[in-house]
Amino acid sequence: MNRFGSMCVLGALGGLVLVGCSSADDSASSTSSQSTVDNPVVSGVITAEQAATLIGKSEVSAEAYAHDHGWVWRIGSRDGEQFALTMDYCECRVTVSIENSVVTDAVVG
Repeated sequence: MNRFGSMCVLGALGGLVLVGCSSADDSASSTSSQSTVDNPVVSGVITAEQAATLIGKSEVSAEAYAHDHGWVWRIGSRDGEQFALTMDYCECRVTVSIENSVVTDAVVG
């Protein structure tokens, strides 16, 4: 494949990534305004106290809880392995640490 063809393929892949990201953000923002009596989320903003409610839960139940509340879920580390993360701050996202399938830390952003 020539250089021009390679650039076209890379451009197309980049466009797919952007489309995928915008779809994920759109669905998160449409559900992030949901609220419940036990844990309200105002305009998609998660408080540190709300994020802390995930600590001690199993990974499966914590992820389900986060999704049920319209939060964006991200795993920052699992069993001591740190994952590469974006540096952007998102008030509707919770980043968790997992040890032996249990959430040991949860932070907003």
